Amino acid sequence: MTSKAEKLKQKRIARLGRPCKTGVNRNDSGRITKKPGEAPDRLAKETRVRLFGVKEEDAAQPEAGTVIGRLKLSGEISSEQYESFIRYMMTAERYRSAMQSPDSLKTRNGGVMNIPDDEQDIAAKAAWKRVTDAIAAEQRYHRGNLMAPLNFIVTRDEFHPHMLGDLRIVGNVLCRVYGVALTRKSA
Repeated sequence: MTSKAEKLKQKRIARLGRPCKTGVNRNDSGRITKKPGEAPDRLAKETRVRLFGVKEEDAAQPEAGTVIGRLKLSGEISSEQYESFIRYMMTAERYRSAMQSPDSLKTRNGGVMNIPDDEQDIAAKAAWKRVTDAIAAEQRYHRGNLMAPLNFIVTRDEFHPHMLGDLRIVGNVLCRVYGVALTRKSA
């Protein structure tokens, strides 16, 4: 005869489902795979090749995950422009954090609002003003909107092919602002 405790234990085990198979190949998430030693990022690579038309050897690079990275890999923008866009994103994030805007990725000082600016906040605001002033100065010589490609392509990571010319122009401006040397002119 089984005791009442053993019966409850058997019911509890029965509710948990069937036991896991042992001796099978599993990926990082614990799912059973048919192929041993399959790369965990294989699906991401295949998706980049299928959706974005990236070459298979380029799909493994981390740049292939963003629009500006794919433009760099395809040769639409230079590596110097790509570097300046990365620096622009960091400057914009620091500025949002200094302004304590709700869309900044991380909240400084535990979410405390209305604190006086420190040296980092002042430097972030000055850097943002330097960038926007340089873009506004260049805007006088061009018909297109130079802030739109930064907003849509760089910040929001959306691809808009009609903005590529303006993106190259603003990339050259950012290269001058950040001191990234241009080896070739893209615009």
